[in-house]
Amino acid sequence: MAELNLTPVGKLFFASLIAWLVHDTKFNWKLRGSPDKVQAMAKAIISSKRFQQEMAKEGATVESVIAKLNLKNISANEFTSIVGAPWPL
Repeated sequence: MAELNLTPVGKLFFASLIAWLVHDTKFNWKLRGSPDKVQAMAKAIISSKRFQQEMAKEGATVESVIAKLNLKNISANEFTSIVGAPWPL
């Protein structure tokens, strides 16, 4: 995997995002960018969150987890194609 070379603000952003994904903490960032880039990031964030929720859900099946993982991978690929950088989560 290629090294991401994130700035300190980028590291803070993704640390906040990971905390929100895993622990439902507050995620209060204002994103700016072109509408397609913001949309791609929003889709990737939401699908990553749904995957994490499915993993933590009691009674989740292998099929349901794989379905959420596939959706996360699709949105991550869309993010990469639009933004030009890999989705780090």
